[in-house]
Amino acid sequence: MVGESLELGPDKDTVLELVRRSTDGRRQVIVSSVGVFGSAGRYLTYLLNSLTGVSAFYVEPHELMYYVVPYDEGREIDVLLVVTPGGANDLYMLLDQLILTGHRVALVSEPLPEVIKRRLGGVDAVEVSWSSMGLLKLLVLLAYSVSSVGRRELHARARRIREECLSLAEVADELVERYDEELRVIREALSEPYVVTYTPTLEPAAELVASGLSKGLAVVAGVQRAYLYVGKIFSKVLAFTTDVEVHALRYHLNRVIERGATVSEVRLRTDPLTAPLYALLLVYHAAAVK
Repeated sequence: MVGESLELGPDKDTVLELVRRSTDGRRQVIVSSVGVFGSAGRYLTYLLNSLTGVSAFYVEPHELMYYVVPYDEGREIDVLLVVTPGGANDLYMLLDQLILTGHRVALVSEPLPEVIKRRLGGVDAVEVSWSSMGLLKLLVLLAYSVSSVGRRELHARARRIREECLSLAEVADELVERYDEELRVIREALSEPYVVTYTPTLEPAAELVASGLSKGLAVVAGVQRAYLYVGKIFSKVLAFTTDVEVHALRYHLNRVIERGATVSEVRLRTDPLTAPLYALLLVYHAAAVK
């Protein structure tokens, strides 16, 4: 199932070429995302800032539409959009603003409705087929593409990330075996009241648990704010973290514990830029195997 869902096919080349065109010769780019999984755009921002010479700035779509685009005349920065399910309406309005104000726009999207496609004249657009593991496939394509155009001095890290993107299906069984206890907690969080928290690059996994697959009550909150949601309804917290960030987390997770909650970590022992790929694989597996 993993191999079939992560079959990148021609999407791998088309997204790579779009990212190459969108970054080649650029010093700055605005990134935004519309749809259920806004974290996809923030993840792309981390990739660009970590692996390329482009300075990427993430702006929420409504902020971009009403507070940035109408007032940046003379310094129109290129805009790179990521579109996930549920984003068509916001994309329709955002494209109007961007095109009207003369911005150069590129977008990576799930398949779009015809009413949107008719407005894409002059927009560099790539549609990605949305599989049963759609969010994971999208993030793999973004990580693969950015690592393929990364800075020469970061060649070793970029090459490793690119290779990991292409070998996820091969390590799926080993990953499931290694994180057996964490999978149990993820399954529980999909059906019981939970606060789901995360460190920055792992937001996609938290979003998927709470917004995409959960059959219970779940709230997503960054690790610095998770303690605010612990109370009468929520007494359990699921935290997606990485080894690299563990020391910075202790204070914030202790605040959760002081409020009487129990904390279960899904701590990924890998690069923070590939950690969300493995975390998403675990979440999809937990949802599929009860």
